[in-house]
Amino acid sequence: MGQALAVECHEFEVEGTWVSRSFTGPMVVVAGESGAGKSTGLESQWYAVGLNCTKVMPAVRACERVRLTFQIGTARWRATRSARSSAGTVEFENLSEPGQPPVRCPVKPGRSGELSAAEFFQDLLGVPRIGTGPGRLTMEDILPWMYFQQTTIAVSYLGGLSPARRRLAGRTLLGAHDAQVEALRTRAERARKEWSAAKGTLEKVLAVRAERGLDELGDLQARQAQWTTEHQETAARARAASVELSTLARQHQRLTDQAKAAEPAQQAARAGADEAEKEARSWARAEGEAEGLYTALRERSADPAACPVCHQKLVAEGLSDEQCRLCKEIDPGRAQRSRQDEERVRQAHGQRDRARAARERADAAAAAARLKALQADQAVREAYACAAEFGRGAVEPQRETVRGLEAAARELAARLEQLAEHLREVDVLRDLERDRDRLEVAKNTAQEEFKSAEEDVSEHVKALVTRWSLFFEKRMKATDAQVRSASIDAGDFSPLVNGRSFEAQAVAGAVLVRVNINAMLALRDLMREIPAIRLPGFLMIDSPLSGLGTQGHDREACETMLRALVDCAIRPDVQGHVQQVICAVNDPLDQPVSAARQILVDKTDRYIPGLPADLA
Repeated sequence: MGQALAVECHEFEVEGTWVSRSFTGPMVVVAGESGAGKSTGLESQWYAVGLNCTKVMPAVRACERVRLTFQIGTARWRATRSARSSAGTVEFENLSEPGQPPVRCPVKPGRSGELSAAEFFQDLLGVPRIGTGPGRLTMEDILPWMYFQQTTIAVSYLGGLSPARRRLAGRTLLGAHDAQVEALRTRAERARKEWSAAKGTLEKVLAVRAERGLDELGDLQARQAQWTTEHQETAARARAASVELSTLARQHQRLTDQAKAAEPAQQAARAGADEAEKEARSWARAEGEAEGLYTALRERSADPAACPVCHQKLVAEGLSDEQCRLCKEIDPGRAQRSRQDEERVRQAHGQRDRARAARERADAAAAAARLKALQADQAVREAYACAAEFGRGAVEPQRETVRGLEAAARELAARLEQLAEHLREVDVLRDLERDRDRLEVAKNTAQEEFKSAEEDVSEHVKALVTRWSLFFEKRMKATDAQVRSASIDAGDFSPLVNGRSFEAQAVAGAVLVRVNINAMLALRDLMREIPAIRLPGFLMIDSPLSGLGTQGHDREACETMLRALVDCAIRPDVQGHVQQVICAVNDPLDQPVSAARQILVDKTDRYIPGLPADLA
């Protein structure tokens, strides 16, 4: 149950003197004729604690200060405020702890974090300050659930509080709308606004670009995506072709290396052929020399057959071996010389034959060496030709392929760079798109979380309102025999009587007064059952019996209503707490009512005692 609130004393400072009205008791009835200041006095009680939503009459303005002593729970407080200005401060004194310094709160919200007087009073009542900004729950939203004003009680439900404000206040007072749910609601609303703002900004920028004929972001991004894909594919093909070119180049190099490796053998074969030819030429010369020597020796050793002068054949008949064939003289050493010459001829002949055989062998070796040299030359030529053919047929085409792919990749890279320049001009759009999408996800998440929490709250509220409606119907039927059904709407807590809303009731006045009062009395019936309800234990009603007659059914309805108010004031809840009821009526009670204290006022003894007639 909410904190019990009880007013003890209402004081006014008039020309330096404090005058007061005592409100001690569970039920206080302020009775007196119209114009005696009843409504002025009741409204100024709320003015004293820092609220500016009530009308402050000139009679209050004529005072210097207004002061209210009240009790919340077990703590007694006194609030003092200047009566001359709607601004200023309210000084709260904790009378239960005299040593504590007073708390001064501005009437109007001041610096960040500084509580206003109304917020301080709301905290004392134990009603959480849920929400932020325009959606925040304030004392102005709570007051209609505690105070019915004479100007609205017969025409407006809860003083004309809007359905949205009724919903926020009703859920909070029922203990169903806690700070966590409100935080989720605030978060969801903030996320929705942030997403909406980001979406709106993006749409405006896109609209401006469309007016200027600039490429759409989607077109630029699609083109970038296409060119990026093409560049990646081309670059990948270029890398693959380059790898293949490297493989072919290595193969070509191996072929070239093989050709170069054959050159030493070629050079060796050529050198061998040259050496063999040199050897053959040497033996040819040796053969020629041996042949010349042999010929010379053979000619020298041979007997002349003709005269060296006349060339006539010489006669050798009858001559001995030791006689010269020309002069016929005896040459004693001729036979030996002849044998020696023959030996030399034979040796020269053998030397010639040996030189000839060596020359023939050398010619054969030279021919073989030359053939080997030719074969080595052919192998080198073929190896270089193979390498050259591989270069022309494989390496160069692949190199051209690589060059073409690399050129295409460079061209695409250049186009992407140019496109990137355009995209950099619209980076803000992409950032806005990302922000919009991110905020949309955050919005959806926040809304889902709030929706889930709201569903739980709604189910809890429905259960509470169902019980509230039972109490409401019971009270309405007790005060009006024509009531067949009555209930409270779980959405905005508006009353329905006989299937009609408050605004659709045919007649204003007493009928609507009963609806207003019975709805709040039924809520207090529920409060006695449900400790979690945060509605403050206090009810102030200005002229609750207005429009009710003193005869027949009207009199019964009036007495029933009065008994209901007394019962509300004296019947304790499960914790033993009672709540104060203050009523203002025009006519004094016909007879004393148990537990009800009556304050009588009139035009000579107004609600504010001692106020000069001209000021009153």
